[in-house]
Amino acid sequence: MLDIKITLDGDKVIIEGLQKLADDFFKAIQRGLTRSAISVHRLAYQWLSGAGAHYTKTGVKGQALKNRKKVMDTASGGYPVPVRTGWLRRMLDWLKPGTSKSGPAGTFMAAANEAVIFDSALYAGVIFGGRGSSAKFGPRDAIRDAFAMFNRGLGVQMAIMQEIQMAKAKAGLK
Repeated sequence: MLDIKITLDGDKVIIEGLQKLADDFFKAIQRGLTRSAISVHRLAYQWLSGAGAHYTKTGVKGQALKNRKKVMDTASGGYPVPVRTGWLRRMLDWLKPGTSKSGPAGTFMAAANEAVIFDSALYAGVIFGGRGSSAKFGPRDAIRDAFAMFNRGLGVQMAIMQEIQMAKAKAGLK
């Protein structure tokens, strides 16, 4: 229940207990950012996970090849990015608000009100930017593309709003 105390002291109105509500909403925003980071990370991870087309895994065992459905096609330079050693995919990571992590490409930090998705493989920029040995394939920025796909339906905003709604309901607000 909402624990706000309002008192009148002469010509002053004193409102107490708002800090707890502000803390609850701040934590709700952090949870929404974390949910968004996890979703974008999962999409980017898929796009760094293969040598060809992605298929759904439907069907009865032994008949999977007949019943599977193609989810995305891989043209030369498209997704998924072919896996050779798995290092690019292993170095893909995310940070929840207020944390930091170090990797081969440096230290990554997320402020209290942000989530970060990053790839600390030293050659991630080459592949994502389509430079150097990857120039013939063009840009394949799995993180940006995953974010664009996730946020197409206002994914970040919706995740944060859902968490705020849950915090409001817990506090007894409408």
